[in-house]
Amino acid sequence: MAVTRVHYQINARRTALVSVDFQVGFGEAAWEPVPHAAAAVENFRACAKLWRAAGGTVMHVQTYYTPEAGPAGRMEDFAPDIGQALAEGAPAAAAYPDLVLPGDVLIRKLCFSATCSSDILERLRAGGFDTAVVGGLTTPICVQTTVDGLSMAGIKTVVLADACASQAMGSLSAEAAHDAAIERMGYVFAGIGTTAGFARRVAELGAIAG
Repeated sequence: MAVTRVHYQINARRTALVSVDFQVGFGEAAWEPVPHAAAAVENFRACAKLWRAAGGTVMHVQTYYTPEAGPAGRMEDFAPDIGQALAEGAPAAAAYPDLVLPGDVLIRKLCFSATCSSDILERLRAGGFDTAVVGGLTTPICVQTTVDGLSMAGIKTVVLADACASQAMGSLSAEAAHDAAIERMGYVFAGIGTTAGFARRVAELGAIAG
């Protein structure tokens, strides 16, 4: 089939900047080893600062469990300790420092995909958002499944490639797994961007408004 690479426009009124699972359990030498997590977090943090200054909305999707609401779906078949590792209040479930600020929107999910196990779609639609710019951890799991769902639900989705990072997966290195996920999402699910490109577009929005 013929495939077109998309380039969605952003504006502060109809676009939400969305983080997925920027939690300390995903990082170098963490519960789920993600060697480039720190760089992805820093890149997203910089984008969030710019987006807030432009009047935009920042949403953070996080995974944590309670006795009343544990891991959804078949997650525990593959990660038996996930309910304990990401229990509410557990160190691994905490957000990276200085990422979530007052005024940001917090969304809780219970499985890999936010679109399957949270109210993110309702939140986006209630806010009048038709576009989501996404970064997070990890690229081929929670980011990819969330992006797939957003796109299939009709949300225009942009992935910031350098604001995401992956773990190693089987024979794939962390870098190869990340690159494969980015290529797959860019094929038929999302526009692919960078944090530098996002910063330029935000600056352009400010110039237009001025």
